[in-house]
Amino acid sequence: MVAWRSAALMKCARRVLCHPGGRREHATQADALPLVKPASVSRSDWERTRRSEDDAYSHADAMEMENRRVLLRNHKGFGRPHTHKTKIGTSFISKLQVRDGSVSGSTPKNELRHLLMDISRHIDDFNEYELVDIGYYLTRVNSEECALVVEPILHRFFSLPERHSCLNGVYIHRLLRTMFIYQDVTYRVWVYEVAQIVGVKHRHLLMRDVQLIVDDLSLFYDAAAQGSLRKFEDVVVKRAHELEIGRLPLVIHALGRSGYNTIEVAKVVHDVYMRKKGHPDFYLCHLIGLLLKGYATFHFHPGREFLDDAWVHLKEGIKTAEFKYISWLAESFLKLRYVEHAPAVLDELLGKQHLLSHLEFTDFISGCWSIQSYILSEEFRPYLVPGSEWQMAGYGDGDDSSGAEPLREGNTVPADAVTSRDRTIRTLYAYYKRLLRVIMDSMSNKIYNSTPPYRATQFELLTRLFVVYPNPRDFREVLPLRKFDAVYPLLQFPSEEMPEVGSIGYIFRNYAHFRASRFFGDGHTLVDVMADDVELKDSQCDGSVPLNHVVHASLPKITNCNADAALEPLPDLLKQYLHSLFFRTPALAPRGIRILLQALVRIHFEQREDCVMEADLLPPMKTEFYSRPLSRAIMREIYRKLACYNTDDLLITLYCMFPLRMFELELAPTLLAQLTGMWAHQVGESELTTDQRRMIWLFYETLRVNEEGLYRGLDVRALEVIMQGHEQST
Repeated sequence: MVAWRSAALMKCARRVLCHPGGRREHATQADALPLVKPASVSRSDWERTRRSEDDAYSHADAMEMENRRVLLRNHKGFGRPHTHKTKIGTSFISKLQVRDGSVSGSTPKNELRHLLMDISRHIDDFNEYELVDIGYYLTRVNSEECALVVEPILHRFFSLPERHSCLNGVYIHRLLRTMFIYQDVTYRVWVYEVAQIVGVKHRHLLMRDVQLIVDDLSLFYDAAAQGSLRKFEDVVVKRAHELEIGRLPLVIHALGRSGYNTIEVAKVVHDVYMRKKGHPDFYLCHLIGLLLKGYATFHFHPGREFLDDAWVHLKEGIKTAEFKYISWLAESFLKLRYVEHAPAVLDELLGKQHLLSHLEFTDFISGCWSIQSYILSEEFRPYLVPGSEWQMAGYGDGDDSSGAEPLREGNTVPADAVTSRDRTIRTLYAYYKRLLRVIMDSMSNKIYNSTPPYRATQFELLTRLFVVYPNPRDFREVLPLRKFDAVYPLLQFPSEEMPEVGSIGYIFRNYAHFRASRFFGDGHTLVDVMADDVELKDSQCDGSVPLNHVVHASLPKITNCNADAALEPLPDLLKQYLHSLFFRTPALAPRGIRILLQALVRIHFEQREDCVMEADLLPPMKTEFYSRPLSRAIMREIYRKLACYNTDDLLITLYCMFPLRMFELELAPTLLAQLTGMWAHQVGESELTTDQRRMIWLFYETLRVNEEGLYRGLDVRALEVIMQGHEQST
């Protein structure tokens, strides 16, 4: 037996040496064959490939040719029958399945290592189904050694010409989930290939599988991977009724997270969910929480009638619900401005703050920002830009007064309405202080428990708070791209002049006019907010005076305070976040880079990066020897991941690079050259929307005004294609 195995191994070794293209290790070398071999996508392609391979065989090896023909006659379709699995593959799968309890995270290391070694020896014997199944079940075993086996499994799978034949809905989900969990050993071209298959097959998949695949693809944050999600809109709109009640919140949350779909998807999902009223799971806390979280991401308001009905059935259940479900409800209530019952949910979380993870603390920061936005909107209601706040129109509430026009000078407000609104605002401000106190006391110990993308998100959310950074700079208006949050309420003042197109001031502005706020304006520092008592800036104002009347009295001050204020040192918590992100920029996806740049623009980072004002702003080991080290690191990552950006995230990133002076760096000309060629191709292929083309035109116009030398060095023909695309769209 030993002699036979030795002979078989020697035969395999000779085959590998004679056919070097079949070795998996070549897949990681630049001069090797492509990672993904061509695969047949139709019956005619498969037969043509088979005939060409038959003709290439030598007639001297007649026995091997005959054996191959017999094997092919026994096969069906593009490869092996869908029900065919080897005995050895089935035995490994049964050992790895969690329900059997054979292998788990508690399995002794020696036993697990022997199993992984056995799997490695037989990788070349597994068919495509077994490779996907074994890789998927290895993700459930909590061991670092599993990645060493998953890597050759994935290489083997993507080297099989018949790999497409096994990719039905379930196997697409299992393959995507395996590649997501083991991203360190996954090549992007593999994800792109699976996404392309999904884009072709999505109409023929079960809606259960569609939900799983959407969830998987939304986790990659890669434009080429998520691009196929745009094709799912019609499928979800037409077939949402096929989803079970437990899957509706999952699909709306995943699609909202990717941001590729319109609000019609949210409306359809909401209508289907309402038709399932009476189902035993209709009012489950985790379903309602995730559903509302998805609605908020879509900027879709389900209406107060739905929220009131849900709260009646949820208010008792939150006492026993898991922390993350309560956190979803609290964050969603505040974002949807269903503020009357948000304090009851926050009380449940604040009472258990010592048990919460960094995930719930991220929701705390988001909650502080939502409270700030709500109070500022009420204070500055006479100057709100009509239609700029999506929460002010409830879905299905025909007589909802929240959709009314903002109050103007001279309008009166009923006394009971003034008292009720002022009481609500004071209550929310008290919870704002409680949340902020918890964040500032505990968040510094949780920074390094979270991944770099979460750190970037937490850092960006903190910079939105006026008590953390009192003179922020942000976009002048809500860009007509994806559903980005309007960080601050958009206001219109009678005497305000619009800057010229092409200037940085046309895109960004300082939001210093909010210093007139009674709650977040001058005199309300971080130290003051951390105090126990709640004191308003204008102590002469009581609940009988409408908040907007108080702000109206300060209008001259508001309109004249847009000049840049003197910089002050950053809070220590923001510095900790900068240190935690400094060496981890390669771990940020394009979305994470965009979020980080928005935060840096907000705190005027270009004026701080020299570390003259604050020597401890960045790690001194780099700042002592290199100029602008963080900007250079971010520029490098933007260049490396340029092809992974979706257009909207890329536009936001490029706009943020203007005030941060990142186009002065050495890599800028190379980045702009590749960017211009990429956009010219997309315009020629009609892949960009009208709004995106207008924003691209604005970018080049701003580049021409502020960096004329870089603009003149770009490809003239490519620029003409881009500009013509803008003219045709307008």
